[in-house]
Amino acid sequence: MDISLRRDFYKRRRCRLLVLLVLLGYAVVFEWLVYLVHPLWNWPRLPAHNEVSVRLLLVADPQLLGRGNTAPGPLGYVVRWDADRFIRKTHELAHYYFKPDITIFLGDIFDEGEIANDRDYWSYVQRFLSVFSSVRFHQSVIVPGDNDIGGEVTAPLEKRIRRFNSYFRNDSITTYGGVDFIKVNYLTKSYAYRSHLRQLGRNLRVVLSHMALSSTYGLYGKEVMTDLDPDLIFAGHRHSEHVAVRRRDGSVESLRLSFTDDRVAVRLNLSRQLVHEIEVPTCSYRMGTHNVGFGAAIIDPDRTLTYGVLWSPDRLLHLTSHVVVLIASGLVLLLWAGILHKCA
Repeated sequence: MDISLRRDFYKRRRCRLLVLLVLLGYAVVFEWLVYLVHPLWNWPRLPAHNEVSVRLLLVADPQLLGRGNTAPGPLGYVVRWDADRFIRKTHELAHYYFKPDITIFLGDIFDEGEIANDRDYWSYVQRFLSVFSSVRFHQSVIVPGDNDIGGEVTAPLEKRIRRFNSYFRNDSITTYGGVDFIKVNYLTKSYAYRSHLRQLGRNLRVVLSHMALSSTYGLYGKEVMTDLDPDLIFAGHRHSEHVAVRRRDGSVESLRLSFTDDRVAVRLNLSRQLVHEIEVPTCSYRMGTHNVGFGAAIIDPDRTLTYGVLWSPDRLLHLTSHVVVLIASGLVLLLWAGILHKCA
């Protein structure tokens, strides 16, 4: 082989090897290391686990993707796989760090639950169990959302509600550690909780709803407030974090806490004549927002709530940077090959 050709061959190989090493290092950082380092500067400081407080991990709007609204073929499979993988990794990390007593799902478990046939729905349930495999489902509460049973665009159908309840427990009230968790359904305007009102005692009352009750303050919301007289409300649906404060006389005043900006936890006194409604952000980047994560709530026996958001890495930003890095790497290889060709 000619000396110049041999030199060009080794230069090309070194260039390809360098690009490969850069891509490998980039993948290690953004597909593995970032998940371990991200919590160090993005998660709030929360009290350590103890035997008297009740710790809640709140999961809002995972909306596991279905086959209908994603691309057909291998591309759709990759899109669903990446979205599931992101939620699985971030949830496992949050679960391991926070060590919740109860995990609460605030609806929109699936993206296509409302329109899925029974076979697809069963497969979506299996994916849900796989993605959230670290959850002890006997110590969880699962609220249906409009993408699970309908209710936002089309009215919820009884068969969809029955199908959801056949896979997930239909208990209206769950009690743990002196706290009553009460599911309400603004979508169906269900009053199933009324049959359990007599069993409610002096425990702290936490209402769980997919849709916020303060921002949709109608007859149903008024009746829920009158019937249950809750101390705290958790909701999802809007894919962003928000806190509303409602006085027990019915007036509502909005209080937006800067969970996104400050990455801090807040302490709220639940013993006053106020009802705090906390909207939990989505945990899925597929909802098109950069700020995704899991709510972390600690309820102390003195009726004090500590709440913060365990923010996840910005997957949308990472995917954009993936495309930029791949394009840049390809251009470097083409440019280097062109330089060598001119020098030959």
